[in-house]
Amino acid sequence: MSRSNRPSSIHSTACALRKMSLESENGALLGGEGALVAKIGASRATLRQAARLLEREGLLKVRRGIQGGYFAARPGFNTIEYAVAACLESLDVDPEDITCVTSVLWVEVMRKAAGVRTEKAKALAEHFCGKVEAVRPDASWNDVLEITVDFRSAIIELVKSRYLELILNINVAATYQKAPPKPADSYDTSAHREFVRAWRGAMLMELKAISEGDQELAVMAARHARDLWHRRVWGHNYE
Repeated sequence: MSRSNRPSSIHSTACALRKMSLESENGALLGGEGALVAKIGASRATLRQAARLLEREGLLKVRRGIQGGYFAARPGFNTIEYAVAACLESLDVDPEDITCVTSVLWVEVMRKAAGVRTEKAKALAEHFCGKVEAVRPDASWNDVLEITVDFRSAIIELVKSRYLELILNINVAATYQKAPPKPADSYDTSAHREFVRAWRGAMLMELKAISEGDQELAVMAARHARDLWHRRVWGHNYE
């Protein structure tokens, strides 16, 4: 590479490092500082500034010393989730808007789940049917939430969509960071007992859709379930 064509800016150096990291296995040595300076064509100062950017992105680890060098890395889900959640907080995003987006995503997740149509899907539905049917009318908010969170995790695993999992988790983290979603009234009210009854019915409908592989029913049930949650938390429909 001629000197005039060598990328020398922080941006182009960061792009080169990012490409190298993503094309390498997690933890692989990309090279020492001297070797990377020669390979990329950047100054040591520029390389170090670009490296700091990639360290913040979670795509690079720099180790000093005899066994040191620049190593490929991968950002963890938690790093991404809470970084984006913090960004949304700084933008003063309305947490209700976040739950609306979560609702739309959940409908798509359920549509995909009903399309799996395997014995594993049927077993999952049977397992959660037993848990939901055992829920008492006076169950607390936390009781309902625990089953819902477990169900969401199981469904995400069933559809094997890490992207949807990431976006949903970002939204959940952002919502809790901004304003933890929980109803203002106590559990010992007719409104809460009615919510538990309706939630139970909606969950059983979602589980039936998965068991029978009915995507149309899954979409309808998911919309109904998310509408129940939205009304319970925010006091009105999300649609």
